[in-house]
Amino acid sequence: MQNLETKTVREIALEMPVSTRIFEEFHIDYCCGGRKPFAEACSLAGVEPDEVADRLRELEQGASGSATDFERMPLAGLIDHILEKHHVYTKDEMRQLAPLMEKVAGRHGESHTELLILKSLVLTLFQDLASHMAKEEAILFPYLRELLGRQGAISSSSPAFGTVRNPLRVMMAEHDRAGELLRKMRENTDGYTLPAEACPSYTALYTRLEELEKDLHQHIHLENNILFPKALELEAKVYPLAAV
Repeated sequence: MQNLETKTVREIALEMPVSTRIFEEFHIDYCCGGRKPFAEACSLAGVEPDEVADRLRELEQGASGSATDFERMPLAGLIDHILEKHHVYTKDEMRQLAPLMEKVAGRHGESHTELLILKSLVLTLFQDLASHMAKEEAILFPYLRELLGRQGAISSSSPAFGTVRNPLRVMMAEHDRAGELLRKMRENTDGYTLPAEACPSYTALYTRLEELEKDLHQHIHLENNILFPKALELEAKVYPLAAV
């Protein structure tokens, strides 16, 4: 991986998918803010670009080559991966974490008022994610599968919503909102730092919210930086007028 200073975080993540491990470690935004230059993204995260670059090069040298290359994955396979891995995981975690959040906030919120703020953020995020994934599953993904089935049959008409750019614009705005909520959750908990007297439920809540954050970063990265550009390319082949 050469000339990191000339690359965006998105480009690095696409070239070397395992780099997202380092970006997570340093809390560098590679999904919603992935189009920022590497040095700028490091600065926003409060870390030295040289330190991150050294870690990335170490990781590159030790990489086994087993990481999935999502950029080369067929679109249908990428949709399946997002549904089967990220949507299933997110729904399961939301279903279990919502009552756990209520329990911990109810038991410890009086002495740790940050939990009451966290509860509001978490429940807002979950509500947004449920709506977002439902729209993807009911509208966006079926439309993309339809396009895949029509490859080679160029149409002079346009889809009902004009162009896939319209739902993608909504999806990306919702990704930005989710990213901001995740940032506020991390900030409010001081990086998910537990108090000394944290009980097992408190500990489990913070641990699982942090894991959900990592998964959502990867989920959004796959959509913003790989799936959505592929969707635009595919639509342009089937509906040339929609790309005008």
